[in-house]
Amino acid sequence: MYIDPIYWYFALPGLLATFLAQMYVMYTYNKYSNLDAGKDMTGLDVAKKLRDEEQFPVSIATSQGKLEDNFDPINNVVRISSDNVTSKSVANIAVVAHEFGHVQQKFSSSLVYKIRRVMVPITQIGTQIGYVLFIIGIVISALRISEIGLIFFSTGVLFSFVTLPVEFDASNRAMKMIRKYNLMDKYSEDGAKQVLTAAALTYVAGLLTSILNLLYYVNVLNKRR
Repeated sequence: MYIDPIYWYFALPGLLATFLAQMYVMYTYNKYSNLDAGKDMTGLDVAKKLRDEEQFPVSIATSQGKLEDNFDPINNVVRISSDNVTSKSVANIAVVAHEFGHVQQKFSSSLVYKIRRVMVPITQIGTQIGYVLFIIGIVISALRISEIGLIFFSTGVLFSFVTLPVEFDASNRAMKMIRKYNLMDKYSEDGAKQVLTAAALTYVAGLLTSILNLLYYVNVLNKRR
């Protein structure tokens, strides 16, 4: 299968950034997974406490795997990874608190959170239609169609850009709730910040990859002109 050699000039920086971000996440997570938060509370205990104290109308469920925690805003379900259910570590509590940061975003009507939710279906449809239109335009030498395809395709970049403030805000909210409800010892808070920062870097890498991917298609289109 032929791959344009020029593609790698655009793809490799994104792949490298993603790899480094993932490695840093695993390093930081594993480091603070071995540090007890000092409050004799598991990730599941923290989830229940935040739900009850903040009076969030959500249910809590467990999911298999590691770092599979997520908030389902449609069904109002916070899913906690199986390892977080029993762990009392700084890393696990930070991850759970982050998901409740997203819960708080929804029920406090966070603007950036609303924008990202609206963009989810737009991005899913836009990127698919955009890619198809771009290829069709190139094949039949109708470059105007390819240009329209790029506009649709660029919704993926916009979504990645909007995701950054959403994730950073969720982490800030998580740290505030950790302090408010005394979920870990003071000396452990720096570790929680590092875990959340490491996770946020994966979204930075995702944005870089999206931008470079779009630039590659722009480059292809320019060559055909």
